[in-house]
Amino acid sequence: HRFSDSYRQKQTALLDSICAAEENDERMMFEIEKKNISVNEDCITNPEYDRDSIFWLARIIESESGGEIMEGKIAVGNVVLNRVESKAFPNTIYGVIFDDAYGIQFQPVMNGTVYNEPSQDSYIAAKLALSGSNTAGESLYFLNPRKSTNFWIVYNREYLCSIGNHDFYL
Repeated sequence: HRFSDSYRQKQTALLDSICAAEENDERMMFEIEKKNISVNEDCITNPEYDRDSIFWLARIIESESGGEIMEGKIAVGNVVLNRVESKAFPNTIYGVIFDDAYGIQFQPVMNGTVYNEPSQDSYIAAKLALSGSNTAGESLYFLNPRKSTNFWIVYNREYLCSIGNHDFYL
């Protein structure tokens, strides 16, 4: 139920290539240091990203996985983006985060931590997820089994993998 070693090595190489992020008034700009791998130009700037997409994706990443490794942060972003693409969920990042059709979907919306300022790592993870980096496959759900009080996902969705403290489900 875990990703292959070669897949993890490829993702680790990509994540190791990141050195810093900064925000300017127009859009998010990222400095990327290449370490014997090529980095897609879209990973640095992409005109398709609007400021709100990066802003809200970074906020949910920070509030759900602030203490996690980069791979885990990207995975949380992947879940949100997978939901945007799914007909079962709203079709915007903001819509997915604040979706309450079947109850609040993300605990940080309920407790207000989604409004906390994201770290640089969360902005980087958001940009990478939006650029196509994927550490969670087609997952639509995740939970931290050490913190969760609701285990509906465990009994109703197919387990895919664990990254850091989170388990990811299809």
